[in-house]
Amino acid sequence: MTAQDASPEAVTECDFYASKPNHSGSRMTGTGGIKTCSGGPVACTSEVDLEYYDDFSNMWYTAGTARQSKCAPPLRSSTAAADCENHPGDPNVAWRTTTYGTLVSSGGSHGSGTANSPVLYVPCA
Repeated sequence: MTAQDASPEAVTECDFYASKPNHSGSRMTGTGGIKTCSGGPVACTSEVDLEYYDDFSNMWYTAGTARQSKCAPPLRSSTAAADCENHPGDPNVAWRTTTYGTLVSSGGSHGSGTANSPVLYVPCA
């Protein structure tokens, strides 16, 4: 996902990403953030959510969140974490990472977008 801001001062462009979640024991982690960011005085911010899908409500729910507001390396990614809990009647739980990116300046938001990872299905014990 790429967000752009074309202001009179400069053009700012940020490319956001979301990686497929990782599963280790009962711990789930999802990493996402800013892949690249270039241009003028506007800052790139991102929020990374680790989400699971509830079959009964047919909705994605946020289990963990991480945020960042830095554009330059090394702080280009964030990792959200949560415990993987067993849901009765659903042996495999669907997990994904979602990154919400926004371009901001002192005048407010200028552009935004979302990046979703591939879904990981795991049996939570």
